[in-house]
Amino acid sequence: MKTVSLSSNQIITLNDYPIQHKDIMMKYYTKCRAGQKIPFIPVIKKDKVKKYLNNRLLKEFKKFELKNKKAKYFMLDGSHRTTALTLAGCKIAVIIYETDNNIKEAKKLIATGQVRKSGTLRYNLEENCKILNEHFSKKPYFMTVKQKTEKMINEKLLPKFIISCVGP
Repeated sequence: MKTVSLSSNQIITLNDYPIQHKDIMMKYYTKCRAGQKIPFIPVIKKDKVKKYLNNRLLKEFKKFELKNKKAKYFMLDGSHRTTALTLAGCKIAVIIYETDNNIKEAKKLIATGQVRKSGTLRYNLEENCKILNEHFSKKPYFMTVKQKTEKMINEKLLPKFIISCVGP
């Protein structure tokens, strides 16, 4: 099991725009600003996920890839955390799922708080890739965490406190 720190332009975010629970994001933002650790974000390398994207999504994803060469990982969970970390100017600590055993190992980290208990842990790698295909089929577009966060700033979809900290 591998953990690394990534920039917000390296992670393809989920299409849950805008973030639904601003209070949860605010809680994470406050923790990030205070230098507290945030649980790992589960990701899968894009090359693994691409094998499961339907033809329509694959076509859209190829267009996205041309403009976002640094985006190498699909996020499985953690929209509030990744947005908060990006707003606070922090790197994003991720746990990379490359095998089914990685997911089993990640489950053990729930007890330490390093991993959040989430639905993604109930599925193997292939099932998580199929879930991503299903997810993006409903809203067939791709964004990095950075792009999503910038869009939320520009559209003033964040709490006023955060907007005042990050600028216009």
